[in-house]
Amino acid sequence: MKILSFGSLNYDYTYEVEHFLAPKETLAAKSMQRGFGGKGANQSIAFARAGLSVYHAGRVGADGQPFVDYLKQNGIHTDYLIKDDAAATGHAIIEVCRGENCILIYGGANQEITTEQIDHTLKAFSPGDWLVLQNEISNLPYLMQAAQKKGLSIFFNAAPYDVGILTYPMELVDVLCVNEVEACALAGTETFEADAVLTLLHEKYPQTRLLLTAGSAGSYYLDAERRLFVPCEKVQAVDTTAAGDTYSGYFLAGLCSGSSVEDAMRLATKAAGIAVQRKGAAASIPEIKELK
Repeated sequence: MKILSFGSLNYDYTYEVEHFLAPKETLAAKSMQRGFGGKGANQSIAFARAGLSVYHAGRVGADGQPFVDYLKQNGIHTDYLIKDDAAATGHAIIEVCRGENCILIYGGANQEITTEQIDHTLKAFSPGDWLVLQNEISNLPYLMQAAQKKGLSIFFNAAPYDVGILTYPMELVDVLCVNEVEACALAGTETFEADAVLTLLHEKYPQTRLLLTAGSAGSYYLDAERRLFVPCEKVQAVDTTAAGDTYSGYFLAGLCSGSSVEDAMRLATKAAGIAVQRKGAAASIPEIKELK
């Protein structure tokens, strides 16, 4: 079994601020940090640091070689990562205030994924392999359909949410991971109550295993046979930027290593709890040895 993470790569510019910007306001940041991120890259790094072999497919721009080198340094296979000299690598501007964040994303090369690149990449993968996705690259519906035809299992982290997701072939997704905002949007409700929202999502996507992360409130799981809840340990959050990506990566890493769903949730919860106590995105993701 192989894991293919087909996803975004962003240079992150993180600014620590006293409060989030308001319209017409200019605000001096307390500090600035540049690092590597993007939900796709973060998930790949989480897999690698959990001890699994992972292939990352995606696209960087003419300025992307440092990112390619960083992935390689983390033990990630970059055979299917394309350097596009006509584009700029994606980037994110992140405001961090007392552990919470606001993020502005420029897609750049992430939005230049072609059907040709998808077809070429999927040739190397077989039934039983996993395809891991998030919503920061182009041509996702085509990618889902092509992967399903190849017999790949699909893990989809539906972040960041936009209305285009409602047109995706979600019935092809094996595991859907959402936070409170994404869960409510997909379920068509403005009121968040975990069990109720999960029930609505299960009615909408009955064949899909559902994973809901609710920050410090814990995480929830629902499939046709069981409903699970795993609480979070109380920690002092410094930066939550890659918490969801860390959780997603460690959860699937647990499943792929033979853990039960509940044990995979506990592993992911512990990893995310460590990540939020550190600054940065990819840099905050812990090694598996730190969880023991």
